[in-house]
Amino acid sequence: MHKLDRHMRIGIIGAGMSGASAAHYLKQKGYTRITLLEKDDSAGGKCHSIHYRGRTYEMGALIGLPTSRHTIELMKEYGLEEKGPLLERGFFDNEGRKISQIPVGLVQEFAKEFKRLPQLLGRYQKLQEPGFLGLPPELCRPFAEWCDENGLPVTMEVFRHYFSTFGFGSVENTPAAYVLKFLSYENLLSFIEITHMITWPSGVRELIRRMADRIEDLRLTCEVRRMEPQSSGEIRVETDHEAFTFDKVIYTGPMHQLGRLLDLPPEDVELLSLIRHERFRVYAYSVRDLPPHSGYLPENLQPGRNGDMMAWYYRWKSREANDLVTIYVMENEKLSDAEIRENIEATLKRLGGTSIRLFMMKSWLHFPHVGAEALRSGFYERLDRLQGQRGIYYAGELFNFPTLERCAAYSKHLVERFFSE
Repeated sequence: MHKLDRHMRIGIIGAGMSGASAAHYLKQKGYTRITLLEKDDSAGGKCHSIHYRGRTYEMGALIGLPTSRHTIELMKEYGLEEKGPLLERGFFDNEGRKISQIPVGLVQEFAKEFKRLPQLLGRYQKLQEPGFLGLPPELCRPFAEWCDENGLPVTMEVFRHYFSTFGFGSVENTPAAYVLKFLSYENLLSFIEITHMITWPSGVRELIRRMADRIEDLRLTCEVRRMEPQSSGEIRVETDHEAFTFDKVIYTGPMHQLGRLLDLPPEDVELLSLIRHERFRVYAYSVRDLPPHSGYLPENLQPGRNGDMMAWYYRWKSREANDLVTIYVMENEKLSDAEIRENIEATLKRLGGTSIRLFMMKSWLHFPHVGAEALRSGFYERLDRLQGQRGIYYAGELFNFPTLERCAAYSKHLVERFFSE
């Protein structure tokens, strides 16, 4: 391999977790001319931390898991080793009655299924590597089909609780590769046992802000309008403020919008048209007298219940002066904003809530992915062939799943693969 020029000009588009961590890992490799371009007025992307009565709350990314090795390493590097409180959670029916996560009559069956899970998932160690290349055919089918084939009907419902609540859609339709990328055996165990989660008392956005702040050339409110590879091998990047010339570019923005920024051949336009999203909403409500812990509503995680409240989350143990809870809802395009709010507030009342007041709502175009047929047809192999074409590289949620840990892991992988000797 030819010797890499550590003084080449590298432009990174997007200062979310993928872009900020790519900049971090490039800087670790000795690259000195990195420009980080972000269209918003602060770094963070979907890590959207807000402040309410002196404390932070999360309207985007929520928690990290004890298995989040890259995230924990970055926290140590940037002086964010502290963890928030370990909060209890429960399961409730739609009338506000507490229920068990698994019906009592199915507990023994679940124990039998769960005992087989490590061996089953042991076949797919490759899923723990960055990316989705070389998937076995059985992981390209919907997760519900994979569970049916492996005799895991009760376990599928447990997976649903943690996959759907975080806005990743229905396990009936989502390919198994995505579900198992997020919920490895160790991650699933962390949710079930409620081991200590990483909750960033100063806000998850603080980690990304600190990473971005170490980049000498950080540009905020700088939206990219166009990328134009030049005959010289350079890439001209036009923004709404000025134009830049880079030797290499790493694009971490939404891949479905790439065709607006870059001239693509028809086959690449067709490829990117296969990308799907989930529409996910996070509401912050001031509310009193809810059950004294975070809660899931399994009935509302079933297909056809979009627009109903799936879960609520308390970030702080003491709620005397901090009555804010965050509430998670899959968007229903047939319902108006007012109707979704009516659903939420009716559920809060059935749970015992009083003094209900909306503080804010954040809507996300969430979880970029493709369907089972596209996976079987080699979507990720075709996507990977775009890497490095005309000096442009790609990272972000689509490439390794939309969690902080998976985004950081893929950015590190990208730097190791293309920017290391």
